[in-house]
Amino acid sequence: MKKFALPILLYCSLLLIIPQVNAEERIHVLQKGETLYGICRQYNVPSDAVLSWNDLTDPDKLQIGQKIRIPDLYTVVKGDTLYGISRKLVVPVETLISANKLSKNATLKVGSTLYIPTVSAGSPRLPSPAPVSDIIPQKPFEDPRSYETKKIDSRIIWPVSVKDISYLTGKIYGVSITSDKGEKVKIIASGTVLSTGPYRGFGQVVFLQSKSGFIYVYGGLDSVLVHPGEAFSFGDEIGTLGSDSLSGKPQLYFMVYNKDIPVDPAKAPRGY
Repeated sequence: MKKFALPILLYCSLLLIIPQVNAEERIHVLQKGETLYGICRQYNVPSDAVLSWNDLTDPDKLQIGQKIRIPDLYTVVKGDTLYGISRKLVVPVETLISANKLSKNATLKVGSTLYIPTVSAGSPRLPSPAPVSDIIPQKPFEDPRSYETKKIDSRIIWPVSVKDISYLTGKIYGVSITSDKGEKVKIIASGTVLSTGPYRGFGQVVFLQSKSGFIYVYGGLDSVLVHPGEAFSFGDEIGTLGSDSLSGKPQLYFMVYNKDIPVDPAKAPRGY
């Protein structure tokens, strides 16, 4: 039977329509006679954006030779949402909300301008995973998990200590690991955090992409210590384990994907 594949990665067809963000951060060095207003007109960016980006409170206290960071801009088009834009530009949605002083449920007006954190030179530009709500049906909530208990291989490194382990064989393919509540959840392969967030029935979920391109999904967390865009090494802590809302047991839901194809978590690459 073919395993259920999740729409995690956005492929080259999507990359072709992604608006380009400068790879180099734009820096303006203040010259004699220049003002913040003039600089903003030159780059066509809002003054409050430049003030916020540079942690400035008084534009009249700028000094000659001072370096001013200039944010990139994005013009909203029909159908855009904050999450959609964050996926296009590979920018955490929380950053977009904070940078533009918006609410999480803000309605974007077509033609309006958002300012975007500039990607630092050398930073990885990774495709983002689909929202967890796209992966697991939200309404009505029916447990999509079917369990198949298998013998534990003590030689395998897992994100948490293992008291019991079962394979998920329904719509979601991976493993469920029973451990201790509050135990530290550690990554088994170095990589970059793509997304974090809660999902009803699965606690906090963390998506992490390894350098080899594998996507590691850690679900069932009670607290999360990482943020999208951060890089971590093998063995680093990403959060603590919570209790499953259905069973009441501390369970980690651990899944691995390679190009949208589920991989047996016991056989997934581990290490740095």
